Amino acid sequence: MNDDWSTPTRASNDALRAQIDSMLDTYTAEKSALLDAQSQATQLVTVWSADSLVRASGTIAGISEVHIEPDAFKRSTPESLGRSVTEAIAQVAAQAAQTQQQALAPLADMSSNMPDLPDLIPGAPSMKDLVAQLTPPPPPAPEPVTDARHRLVDDTDDDEGEYFRNRGYLR
Repeated sequence: MNDDWSTPTRASNDALRAQIDSMLDTYTAEKSALLDAQSQATQLVTVWSADSLVRASGTIAGISEVHIEPDAFKRSTPESLGRSVTEAIAQVAAQAAQTQQQALAPLADMSSNMPDLPDLIPGAPSMKDLVAQLTPPPPPAPEPVTDARHRLVDDTDDDEGEYFRNRGYLR
């Protein structure tokens, strides 16, 4: 008589165990795919400023190199060169964040469609938490450039830059 209730219970246990094993296998595969995507998301990004005076390189982790063209001081003022450096760095940050989002987007979609392990087993690892930990928020937009009196700097007035480019200081 003991076999009457243990056979269905054992079958239910085996089915549940198979389902959990399948979910753990899926979690392991998704975690591996996530780590691969993370390595793709950390690829080096290189950009030039609009005036082609500054080249910056970096990843989502930060800037690794800033290169200033040798003739930059002849073609620019310190203020506009500073804006070019800021522009290039902001572009690296934005492109690196976009690269990371593109690499991780398929995984976020994949994990949102699947029940998470903690939903079924308290204390089990969560794929959704792992994706959230590896996906930082996008960087903030750069603040407008202001002068010492906190007035917006107008880039259109380039008389001082023209003075340096044409070597007016030598006359």
